[in-house]
Amino acid sequence: MRFLLAALVAVLLCAIVPLVPAPQAAAQGETPTQLDVINITPSAVGVGSPDEMVVTGRLTNTSDHQINNVEARIQRGNATSAEPAVQRALREDPATVTEPAFTAIAARLAPGQQIPVELHIPLTGANSLQISQPGVYPLLVNVNGAPSGGGRARIAQAQFLLPVLAPPGGAPVRPEKPTETSMLVPLVDYPRLEREAIGGMRTVLADDQLSTSLAPGGRLYDLVQAVSDRVTPGSPLGSALCFAVDPDLLITVQSMQRGYLVRQPNGSLVEGIGAGAADLWLSKLRQATSGRCVIALPYADADIVALGRAGLPDLVDGALDGTDLVRNILRVEPRNVLWPIEGALNDPAIGQKMPHTALLEPRALNLPAGSLSPVRVRNRDMTAVPIDPLLTSALDPQHDTEQKVTALSPPQNGLLSVQDALGALAFRATQGQVPGTTSVLAPPRRWNLRGDDLRALLDGMQQLADAGLIRPTPMPDPSPSALPEADLDYPVDAGSAEISQPVLAELAAQNFKVGDLYGSIREERSSTVRKGDITTPLRNGLLHGASSAWRGSPDAARRWVDRTTLTIDDVLSQVHIEEFAGQVTRMDTATSPIPLTVVNDLPITVVVVFRIPRVPGVEIKQDFDGPVTIPANSRRGFQLPATTQRAGKFTIDVTLTTEAGTQFGTTKRMQLESNNFGALIPILTVTAAALLVLMSGLRIAKRALARRRRKAAGSTDPDDLSEPSNQTEPDAEADTASKGPAAANGTQQDSTPGTAQIATTDGDRNLN
Repeated sequence: MRFLLAALVAVLLCAIVPLVPAPQAAAQGETPTQLDVINITPSAVGVGSPDEMVVTGRLTNTSDHQINNVEARIQRGNATSAEPAVQRALREDPATVTEPAFTAIAARLAPGQQIPVELHIPLTGANSLQISQPGVYPLLVNVNGAPSGGGRARIAQAQFLLPVLAPPGGAPVRPEKPTETSMLVPLVDYPRLEREAIGGMRTVLADDQLSTSLAPGGRLYDLVQAVSDRVTPGSPLGSALCFAVDPDLLITVQSMQRGYLVRQPNGSLVEGIGAGAADLWLSKLRQATSGRCVIALPYADADIVALGRAGLPDLVDGALDGTDLVRNILRVEPRNVLWPIEGALNDPAIGQKMPHTALLEPRALNLPAGSLSPVRVRNRDMTAVPIDPLLTSALDPQHDTEQKVTALSPPQNGLLSVQDALGALAFRATQGQVPGTTSVLAPPRRWNLRGDDLRALLDGMQQLADAGLIRPTPMPDPSPSALPEADLDYPVDAGSAEISQPVLAELAAQNFKVGDLYGSIREERSSTVRKGDITTPLRNGLLHGASSAWRGSPDAARRWVDRTTLTIDDVLSQVHIEEFAGQVTRMDTATSPIPLTVVNDLPITVVVVFRIPRVPGVEIKQDFDGPVTIPANSRRGFQLPATTQRAGKFTIDVTLTTEAGTQFGTTKRMQLESNNFGALIPILTVTAAALLVLMSGLRIAKRALARRRRKAAGSTDPDDLSEPSNQTEPDAEADTASKGPAAANGTQQDSTPGTAQIATTDGDRNLN
C-alpha cells in the first residue's frame, strides 16, 4: 500500500512540475528573441499612400533553445483620443482590436540564428488593419513561436504609432491652423578628452571610440549627414532645426585633428587613429550648421544645478562659457539659449552668465495643466520656453527611466521611436492641439539614431508639413516683459540624480589650484599665449567630472575628477627646481650661497615663491620669501644665502609654490655639510682662557700653601721650594713620569759626552 501511495504522489508531481525547464529569458519575463525593425512603409498614411503596410526587420534568437514554427502578424488598436492614451500607447502593450492571420516566418530558429522578416498587411478589406478613419493608431508586431520543451507563446514584439492623415479612399483632415513646430538636433557624446595639448604636452584621450562615431556609419556622422541629405539649403525644415552642440565635443574633435594619444587599459599611450574622421566630420558639421540655429550646451553637458548647490559659481560660469568656442570652431553665431539637464533649473541666479532664455520641461515650471506657453521666471530676467513633453516621450523611450540622460537612446529599434514621434506630432496637430504655442521636439541628449531613421523622421515631418498639420518654425525667443510669470519647480527625482556632493568637493579643491595657477601667471605683450590657454583646459577637464553622463554614477564622476587631477599636477610640475647630484658643502665660512635653478617649461611667465622650513643650526636669509618671476620656457638660477651656526650636516627642503600656497613640481631635498664652527669658536676660546686662568690660580695658591707649611715646620732655607716628603705635587709626579722608567726607580741615567740630556723639569736643564 505504501509503495502504491508513493508512486501515485510521484505521478502527480510529474504532472504538476514541467520535466523540461522553460527558457531562461522567458523565466525572467523577457522574450527569447529580438526583433529589430528596419523599415516601415508608409510611415504616415496620407493621400497617395500605398494600400498596404510593409514592415521589414531582423529576428534574432537570443536564447539557448531552438524555437520552432515562427510566425508573425500586425495588429491594430483603437485610435487614440486623448494625450494620456498616447502616452500609454508609447509605454504599454496596446489593446488590439484586429487579429489578422499569422504569416509563417521560419520552421525553426536555432540559438543565435538571425533571419530576415517581411510582413505585408492591407490597410482595408479582409484580413487587414481595417483603417477607415483618420487618427493616430497604435500597432503591434506580434511574433509567436514554440521554444523547445515549451508551449506556443509570444517570442518577440514591436509596437509603434501610425499616423493616418487620410484613410484609403477618404478625404484628408486638415486642422484649422497648423501647429508651429521646431526641433533640436543634439550633438553630445561622453567625455573622452583626458588632457588637452598644454605647455608642449600632447592631447590624450581616455579611449578611441569617438573615432568610430565620427567616421561614416558612426552615430555622430549619421546625425550630421542625414540632416545634410534631407534639409538642403532653402528647405522649409531648415528654419525649424536647431543644433544643440556640446563645446567639449568640438574641442575634442579639434584636438583629434592635430594628432593625439589614446590611453590604454594598462596605462600606456598609443597613437590615435581618428584624425581623418575628425577632420571630415567637423567639415560636414560646419556645412550643416551654416546659416542655421545653433545653441551651445553647458561644457561637457555639466550639471550646473549641482555645481550651483556646491557653491561653485565660477564653474557654473565656466560651463556656460562655451558659446565662444562654438562660434570660433563652427564659424556661426550661436543663440544665447540654455538647455539644462532634464530641462530643469532650481535657481537662475547660480551664475552670472545665465542666458535669458531657457528650454525647460513643463514639470519644471509651475504651469497650468497642458500649457506650453512661454513664461517669465518670477523675479528673474529669464524666459522659459516649455518643451513638448508628449514629443519628448515619443523620441526618447528612456525618458522616464533612470538612464534618461546617461545612456544612448533609443538603445535599439530607433525607427520605432521615429514612428512614435510622427504619431505624437500628428496627434498634437489635430486632437491635442495647444493654440498659440510652438511644439518643441527635444530628442534624448545622446541621440542614437541611424542615418536612415533620422531621414525617415525628417521625411515624415515634411509630409506632415505638406499636409498642413505642422508649420516648421524657428525656436521661440519671446521678450520676457510681455509674458505671464511662473515659478520654477525643480523635480525631486532630478535632484536625487545630481552629481554627488562628495565628488563636487574633490572637484572644488582642484578648481582652487587651477584658479591659484591663473593668478600666478603673468602675460607678456610680446607673447600670443594668454592665461586662459593654460588654465581653461584644466577647468574644462574638471567639468568632465560633473557631466550629465555620470548622473547617478558617483564612481564614474570621481574617476574623471581624478584624471583631471593628474593633468593639473602634470601642468604644475612644468615649473620645478632642476635636479642636481651630490650635496652642498661649506668648508671655511659660516655664510655661503646655496645654488638653485628653477625651470619653467610652460609657454608663459609664472611667479613663484620659495618655501623653506626652518632648520636648527641654519639660517636662510628672508630675501627669497617674496615672489620671483620665471620667464616662459626658461631656466633661472638663484643663490640662497645660508648661514650655518655650527658644524655638521643639515637637510634643507625647498618647495616652489604660488603666493597662495599651491605647489609647483616636487619638493627638493638638499644635504648641507658645514666644517665651520661658526659662533662656537668664540665660546670655546673664552672657555679655554677661563680654564687656564683657573689652573694657574690653583697652582699659585698651592705653592703659597706649601710655603706656609714649611715655615710652620721650621725650615730656614729660603730656596727650598720642595714639598714635604710625604706629599707629592702633581707637577712633580708628571716630571718623574717624563724621566722614564729609570727615573721612576730612583736611578740616574749615564750621560754620554756630546749628547744633550733631556730636560726633565723647568728648573732642571743640562746646558752641557
